[in-house]
Amino acid sequence: MSTATPGSARSTGGRVRGLSVAEELANVLRDRILDGGMRDGDLLPKQSELLVEYQVGQTTLRQAIRILETEGLVSVRRGNTGGLAVQLPSEVDAARTFGLVLRSRRVPLEDLAAAVRNLEPACAGMCAAREDRAVEVVPRLRELHARSVELTDDLPAFVRACRDFHEGLVELCGNTTMQLLLGTAETLWSAHEHHWVDEVPEGSDFTERIRAGLDVHRELVDLIAAGDVDGTHGLARRHVEFAQSHPLEARPGHAVGSLTAHD
Repeated sequence: MSTATPGSARSTGGRVRGLSVAEELANVLRDRILDGGMRDGDLLPKQSELLVEYQVGQTTLRQAIRILETEGLVSVRRGNTGGLAVQLPSEVDAARTFGLVLRSRRVPLEDLAAAVRNLEPACAGMCAAREDRAVEVVPRLRELHARSVELTDDLPAFVRACRDFHEGLVELCGNTTMQLLLGTAETLWSAHEHHWVDEVPEGSDFTERIRAGLDVHRELVDLIAAGDVDGTHGLARRHVEFAQSHPLEARPGHAVGSLTAHD
């Protein structure tokens, strides 16, 4: 682990200097968490040890910890096994912040949907372009498809299973930036989609829609297996538009909402 003092950026020794000692210390601790191989749930050294290691006062350390708490990178764990617990950022964390930004700007739900239907087909095409798709992509997608087939009699569970399939297209595209970028948007869209499902009146019949969706999922996997990038992209685009139509029609003019604790 790094023993750098904040004022020296990455070197050891010397007291902290600068306009904001607490911010400099927060920067060093942030680097330690994100670049030092720490895992979710790991504990930073005790505060008494950090005071000695970084040669700062208690007030400065508390301010630095408060900065990291605000960023969601640490939480103070109480009890005998307590300490500063690491909380690595996740897609859900990003989606919560992203959702707050979109909500504050009153962005229409259609705007979010348009982003998803433009980006998800690109990820599907990237799945088809992977040279290792027969091993790393196709088996997983067939597994997700089979799972959704088993749940056709339970609409909420079926919609969630289909969402897992769509998220699988993103997760398996092979590009981390696309996975995180679209994963954030997908998380927000999924929350709205789930709310729509919860509001569907009892007795509503989606049999034909379900059958058509499953046929497309199967065809998408076949196109990916064949390495047909353009065919995969085109079909995925049409399918996402189709899948989004019901939630959008049910909530005309609806704005993007932020994630709740339940989401």
